[in-house]
This record gives sequence, structure tokens and C-alpha cells, in this order.
Amino acid sequence: MTYNGWKNWETWNVALWLGNDEGLYRTVIEWTRTKNHGSKVTAEQADEIVSELMPDGTPDFKSEHHGQRKGARHYAAVDWDAIADDLNEMAGIE
Repeated sequence: MTYNGWKNWETWNVALWLGNDEGLYRTVIEWTRTKNHGSKVTAEQADEIVSELMPDGTPDFKSEHHGQRKGARHYAAVDWDAIADDLNEMAGIE
């Protein structure tokens, strides 16, 4: 089952935070353009970037509002290929 066009809630939520929190957005763009030397971000790198920026999961992963969705363990459900594609698009890397 998809969620707002993403594979699942967890993937959508990571993309939401990366694209809508100015600090996170600027950080991932800077990382993509400089530390990755303008090369495409891979799924593994996307996982590393997000896990470094939000080691305990997104703020929503920790929210009681989402019941069982608590903590970074939900990163296992994230479609990292889709997040990598999103990061590459945000950075203007084809």
C-alpha cells in the first residue's frame, strides 16, 4: 500500500522532513553537491545521510500520534532508492 505517492508512510515521512525543513534541506543539498562531488547519491548514501542527520528517526517517528511508529528502527522500512532519487532531484543532479 502506498502513502501519498511514496512506497509507505516511513519513506514519505523522511522525504517530507528533508524537503520541508530548511536546515535539513540545506544540509542535504550541500552534502550532495560538495561532499559527494556532484555525483548521484546512492540508496546507501541516502541512508547514511539521513541516519546521521536524524539518528533517532524523524520527529514523527518518535511521536505518540503515530502509535507503533516510534524510533529509528522504522528506517528499515524506508525505500532508500526513492529517497536517493529525491535528494538527487533536489540537488539538480541527473
